[in-house]
Amino acid sequence: MYIYTMHAMPGCKAKFEGDTSVKYRVRRKDTSAPANHKSRTDVIRTDLGYTEAAVMVQRFNDKERDSHSLKN
Repeated sequence: MYIYTMHAMPGCKAKFEGDTSVKYRVRRKDTSAPANHKSRTDVIRTDLGYTEAAVMVQRFNDKERDSHSLKN
């Protein structure tokens, strides 16, 4: 299963949650790795505004949740 998150771009520091003055990137973390191995993180998109990144993270996490529920 994957978990999608958004982070401020390197070199940018958001002053508060939802700061629109900085660019964000969306990352995907693979949680299916065994507990004794490091999890793998990939960058999906870069240079996004806050609203774009938030919508993308929400959409990806919803799709992942739906996919996971269908498998069970």
